[in-house]
Amino acid sequence: MELNASAPFPGAQENPMLLIGLPDRDITATGYFTLLGKQAVTFAKASPITLTGGDKLYRVYGGPARPKGGFWAPEPPKANTTQGEWRSTNAVEPSWNDGTHVVELTVNAGHALQCWMGEIESQPARNNVDKVIPDWWLVGGGTQYFAQFWTAGFSDAVTLTPQGGTPWADPRAVAAVASGPVTAVTCDAQAGDLNPDQPEQAHVGAVIALANVLRASAGAMQDSASEDAAALSMAANNLIQSANAMLADLDRDTEAVKRAARSDLGLARHIEPEPAMPMADAIDAALERVVHSAAVLSNRA
Repeated sequence: MELNASAPFPGAQENPMLLIGLPDRDITATGYFTLLGKQAVTFAKASPITLTGGDKLYRVYGGPARPKGGFWAPEPPKANTTQGEWRSTNAVEPSWNDGTHVVELTVNAGHALQCWMGEIESQPARNNVDKVIPDWWLVGGGTQYFAQFWTAGFSDAVTLTPQGGTPWADPRAVAAVASGPVTAVTCDAQAGDLNPDQPEQAHVGAVIALANVLRASAGAMQDSASEDAAALSMAANNLIQSANAMLADLDRDTEAVKRAARSDLGLARHIEPEPAMPMADAIDAALERVVHSAAVLSNRA
């Protein structure tokens, strides 16, 4: 990928050819777990696959993104991979993942791991306050695997091994560990102030409601200074920043709200609650509502 000096961040491309993502519908296959609609929309195409002992996957993470999650890549970044190449191919927004670390997943001998595998869909680029940047996109096109990381079967079947920093990461960022309280970003409205019968307002309200649930979950954790609590709080801040940007556009630029909603189709790749987290069911339900309202605005429902 050639470096574009005018790009808002590494990997963003101006008006490229885009991939068409799957609709917000559950996908089933005999003998496999169901790929839920909120996960399906992150794929341009997907099919079931079973990994066996010795098979490996890799995950790049950092900041709000944690080492254990649902979405994985077939290979780690190569030594000469740039941040822009990684972000573009995997459609990863800077506000959701710092991209500083790599972890390796190995399927244990005698075990099997069910996954859904496929091509990553395109999504609009967002700036560092989580506002969609018109005409700029993360193309996607890479390969991703989705596994049910929250289950006991996943934990029994795999071993996770840290691999250090990504080729492009500043060593200081690699050494840093996100912990401690995160200052909350203030929302310019409440979810109840918005009209649920108006699609754009309904979507903004759903985003605000998801942020509130994430904050409540972080606050309910026994160790409110933990890395998990910090990640939830940072994700909530990103959502509130996005909601504030959409609120400002509701009366003047509804197309900007629709672009932002298109980007929210991929939230399941970034917000991955485990059942053991406080209010995990509420997070899942709120995330489903955001993805569904985004699909309605994107004609993908």
